[in-house]
Amino acid sequence: AIPRNLIESELFGYEEGAFTGAKRGGYRGKFENSHGGTIFLDEIGEMPLDMQIKLLRVIEEGVINRIGSSKQIPVNSRIIAATNKDLRKEVEKGNFRKDLFYRINVLPVYLPALKERREDIPLLIDYFMNKTSKHLNKRKVEIHSVYMERLMNYHWPGNIRELENIVELIINAESVEIINNINHYSSKEVRDKAKEETMVFNLEIVEKNHIKEVLNKFDGNVSSAARALGIGRNTLYRKIEKYSLY
Repeated sequence: AIPRNLIESELFGYEEGAFTGAKRGGYRGKFENSHGGTIFLDEIGEMPLDMQIKLLRVIEEGVINRIGSSKQIPVNSRIIAATNKDLRKEVEKGNFRKDLFYRINVLPVYLPALKERREDIPLLIDYFMNKTSKHLNKRKVEIHSVYMERLMNYHWPGNIRELENIVELIINAESVEIINNINHYSSKEVRDKAKEETMVFNLEIVEKNHIKEVLNKFDGNVSSAARALGIGRNTLYRKIEKYSLY
């Protein structure tokens, strides 16, 4: 799991020396960079309660504190938040703060489930096919009409993430034949993966950027960077390969 201070540093920034591996000169977080503009918070329903308190303070007081500093920095950003959870139910369960919910639930927009907008499926498949093939450095797989029809008629319990994961499976397999077993993949690999990666997908971007900064700080010296990150050299090598930080 990625430490929460990395999530906090991404949103609120940090001062030089605030923690091991902190960037020289400090770091401006997303709220500072979006001052006077808009910030998008994806999957806000997954935000830990302690981070919800910090976010509520930003909304109510219009100030942030960078990690390692007591100085208050004024910020004024319009917040757009997204979630695939029912936040009212999360409030009842104690997983989401009621005061924060009412602060962000000013102009809610409901996006229908994928099964309710099947006409978007071919466009989304084309988008994910281009995106994933470039990311994996693999060729795109053509989906013939008979297979596209099966995808159009599928119920998509995992919504967009499930569709993206199916496209990734198709590209890795270099075949559309897995569509014949789509219910199997949905019931286990895809649905579980879609649920577990709700927050991980976004946090991996934070981890990648942090590792990149530390590597740059030590001029690409893996041993020094690994010590600063508090991980082993082999672990760092795996992450370098994972994020293509060559």
